[in-house]
Amino acid sequence: MELAYDIYADTNPAFCAAVLAEFCASHSKTIGVPPSLIVAYPVLPIAMSEDLAATFAHTNHSTGLMSWLHRSPRIREDFAKRVNRTLQITTTAVRFGCHIEMLRLDNEGLLSGDLKRVPTYEKTSGISEILSRARLLGRWMAAAGSARVIMEGFGVTV
Repeated sequence: MELAYDIYADTNPAFCAAVLAEFCASHSKTIGVPPSLIVAYPVLPIAMSEDLAATFAHTNHSTGLMSWLHRSPRIREDFAKRVNRTLQITTTAVRFGCHIEMLRLDNEGLLSGDLKRVPTYEKTSGISEILSRARLLGRWMAAAGSARVIMEGFGVTV
């Protein structure tokens, strides 16, 4: 019997909100301030991408965003396409997360995550890896600095 891959399970708003909550909590834990909503948009297309999973090999909390991007320049190649293809998924996840109080968007545009509200997922390797990549991104982006610096690291300029 052949098993089919269910992309809708991976992109459901509850799971995506949980991934974003992990990212936000890691960011906040690192510098004491939640991330800007703008830097949350790259999280899902990067953390959930199987073709970018290998770029996280041999990295850890101290690797840093810019070092990781320097090691894997292909991340920047399709960055705009990846983010644009997942805009609706991320927006829906943020809305859903805020509705169920797993996420909180404040008046400054900062997005907080409440890990107490994150459901306990069966610890499959795929889910654990996605959550781990989201936490790494949170830590790295927090250490990188402002939203502008982060987005310029990804090759987005104003």
